[in-house]
Amino acid sequence: MSAKRRAALAEAGNSNPYSTLTYGTWPDKSTGIARRPPSPTARPVYTGPDATTVALVIERDQGRCVRCGVEQTGERGWDWSVQHRRARGNGGTRRPDTNTAPNLILLCGSATTGCHGWVESEREAARPFGWAILSTDNPALKPIDHAVHGRVWLTGDGGWTTTEPAVGA
Repeated sequence: MSAKRRAALAEAGNSNPYSTLTYGTWPDKSTGIARRPPSPTARPVYTGPDATTVALVIERDQGRCVRCGVEQTGERGWDWSVQHRRARGNGGTRRPDTNTAPNLILLCGSATTGCHGWVESEREAARPFGWAILSTDNPALKPIDHAVHGRVWLTGDGGWTTTEPAVGA
């Protein structure tokens, strides 16, 4: 730092120009140092399904795990989960059908335990049953082997059908 700069900082009230502490307001008009205040930390945005959709999924699946059929009780996220058949991805997705009923199923356990853990770790093995689908698949057009309803297609209104939907639906 030049002597001239050190003198300007001392004149502005900075008795220790080598300090990393900031003095004054932003920007410091007397020294010409443009300091920005720290940017606020953005709150994480919830990208999961809304409560209405979760309620539809629980009702459709009759409160039972889609894979093993066991009735689900306890705490969501620990004892049972609402799983995306088509993975959302770590950064989320902008696809409008991601958090819709055909893409969501009720599974026992968390992402590392129970049927949810199995589907997460064995996605290839889960695909023939429809518990996991490819990122290019339309969840409404992929059937699922449901422990309660049998082999069905999940509908957008939170229901299911045994009739294969038309491709343009």
